[in-house]
Amino acid sequence: MYKNVNQPEGSLATRLGLRVLRLFGLPDVPPDIRPLILATAVQGLATSGFSAYVTIWAIQRLHAAAGAVGVALFIRAASGIGSGYLGGRLSDRRGRRPVILASWLAQAVCIAAFTFAGGHVLPGLALIVAFGPLGPPGSAASSALIADAVPAGERKSAFASMRVLRSMSVILGPPGAALLVAVGGWPTMFAGLATVSLAAVVTARLLIHDPPRRDSAAAGKETADRTLWRDGTFLLFLSSITLITLTLAATDRFLPVAAVSSYHLPVSAWGALIALNPVLIVLFQARATRFGDRLPRQALVIVAATLTGGPFLLFLLNTSAAMIAAVVVLSTFGEIAWTPTAQALAADLAPAPQRGAYLGAFDGSVSLAYAVGPLAALEIHATASDAVVWWSGAGVAAVGAVLAVAALQQTSDPRSAGDPVAATVEA
Repeated sequence: MYKNVNQPEGSLATRLGLRVLRLFGLPDVPPDIRPLILATAVQGLATSGFSAYVTIWAIQRLHAAAGAVGVALFIRAASGIGSGYLGGRLSDRRGRRPVILASWLAQAVCIAAFTFAGGHVLPGLALIVAFGPLGPPGSAASSALIADAVPAGERKSAFASMRVLRSMSVILGPPGAALLVAVGGWPTMFAGLATVSLAAVVTARLLIHDPPRRDSAAAGKETADRTLWRDGTFLLFLSSITLITLTLAATDRFLPVAAVSSYHLPVSAWGALIALNPVLIVLFQARATRFGDRLPRQALVIVAATLTGGPFLLFLLNTSAAMIAAVVVLSTFGEIAWTPTAQALAADLAPAPQRGAYLGAFDGSVSLAYAVGPLAALEIHATASDAVVWWSGAGVAAVGAVLAVAALQQTSDPRSAGDPVAATVEA
């Protein structure tokens, strides 16, 4: 549906990349966002490899206490709550490209700084914390660039394309980091990942350009004067995003604890199961997104929320390895259904002049969920039981679905309205 017969396919690398995307069921990607997707995939190799091993580095190389590392990781996640909004807001004023470049360059410099931490605990933990607020501004600006370049009815597929490439990076990044550690130790890994991140910056500098923003004329001055924090419909939807993602984060981080300690799954077996998540996203994200386009938005949100929290209730019946695998698969499909849908809906609800700020707030709600969710699940586990964790997750996801449906009922369907920004203004 994106095919433009007058648009050349571009370089050999671009043509090969498009063939890879089509292999996994993706339609032709809009030309304006092809460079962004390519550069994001390269950056994802660096950040996924870094995130997979930085905790191990802190414990094995720094000999930091597990509790101290946990606090550093919590602060790292929490620090992204506000930085995404600020970065998105800055991109509304200065353009998407400068914010993306600054964010990725800062990440590259921070990763490189780990090579100088040596065995010093406090500087090492400080770097872990410092990495937290650097990525969300680039993420918010990237999401806003996609929304600027792609019409409302096609944004979900565009976000799905980005998600497939990021998942490929998640599959390839950690093994690449492990190879660097095996070859030259921790300094080599950090130096190599920083080099990959710099390559992403160079790619973005050469290829990414801010596209003309769609619907900006239709938005008018009235939209420019609106503030996000007085937008009741969006705040209601933002609450639903936080709750559903809270369930996703809590169960995602707590499941390995329950699987290994409570259900006696071998650690090696869990390593194989966790790899299912990015593989399933790569294989089925595009196809599931196209199937979801046939459903009303409210119904799709309910299905996504049900698959996000509901499968974990199956542990009340059976805790075998086969059941754990089934739950991982089902919850991954909930993630597949929810994430690009939520991104597209957030973009549709955002007035064009403030799209970066709105999508930055979206990223902030995700950061909040990932900061609070795992801690809440572990605390419930410590004071109650695994069953209470699963019931709590399903209940929170259900409340999030109710809030999302209520928010969507207050707005017209952008696919039928044709102008999501104008529809938002009229509301």
